[in-house]
Amino acid sequence: MTRHSWTTDNQREWLEAKKAAFVDTKQKGNPALKEFYQEVFREFREQWPVPPITADEISAAGSTELAAKIKRDGYDKVCDITISILGVID
Repeated sequence: MTRHSWTTDNQREWLEAKKAAFVDTKQKGNPALKEFYQEVFREFREQWPVPPITADEISAAGSTELAAKIKRDGYDKVCDITISILGVID
């Protein structure tokens, strides 16, 4: 049985390219690692932005603002999980 991937092939390839920088930064300690993760998260979000909300999502949420928050939070959760893969990429 294969492990469920939170990433697309393109996302995984992008993360693989960050692995060496991750290892170097991890050796420097927590402050550098925190900055590294913030930068990777920002770059990841630029590469794979949250899609626009749909009319159905607005209707289900009850407002444009809430629909946008729900969608953004969901994508950010996946982004956090995806970026955490840096620590476990073989």
